[in-house]
Amino acid sequence: MKKTMLLTVAALMLITSGAVAQEKSLFSIYLGDRTTENFMKAWESYEQMRADTVNHNATVVLAYLALIELDRNLEMLAENADSLSARNMFQYANILLELERYDESVALYEKLNEKSPKWSCPWRHKGEAYWEMKKYEEAEKALLKAIETRETHYDAYVWLARVYRDMNRYEEALSTLEKGLSYHGKDIEDPEEEVSGVDVGFLHLDLLGKCGRTEEYEKQYEKMKKIAPDDERLK
Repeated sequence: MKKTMLLTVAALMLITSGAVAQEKSLFSIYLGDRTTENFMKAWESYEQMRADTVNHNATVVLAYLALIELDRNLEMLAENADSLSARNMFQYANILLELERYDESVALYEKLNEKSPKWSCPWRHKGEAYWEMKKYEEAEKALLKAIETRETHYDAYVWLARVYRDMNRYEEALSTLEKGLSYHGKDIEDPEEEVSGVDVGFLHLDLLGKCGRTEEYEKQYEKMKKIAPDDERLK
């Protein structure tokens, strides 16, 4: 990550070499002293430059600033990982998951599993990370644990259905998904915040087709056609 950020900084210095002195100065000040105050000054300045007009240079600079600041904050979290609260560690792991840094996220989820074995969410997200890594057996174990610790954990069933589908265990995938759908809206979390309802609908469609349930497939197809008529998964 550090090497990547050094390259982006070098690229940014080239990109902004023709910028006016104030633009270059604010960015240079932040690079020399990466405080929140200097970040905000640079950020607000470049945002102002594109407030009333299209300014692609300002947009590029803002993107680089965001990347550099993200890297700085992630380094702070990494350095203080052992002192984070369980909630903060979970949020940090989720950021790493979003950034596709799966090994790092799994390591944090495992710490949370040890500290709070009955907390379902780290198990569920660890299952997602393993699925992304195509480690399906590990994903299955984590997701089953998520369901064991919270039977109504709707999105854990969805992810487990994806795992079984990718393991070619279609009947198990379909039964798992349909059991999960029975908990839709009954769990403590908002289902749409965890998984897209449209994606779940297409997963259901796919599994109905793979399991040869033709009549139900056709009904689900018509349903998805109304919900997402332009989606490529209908073709």
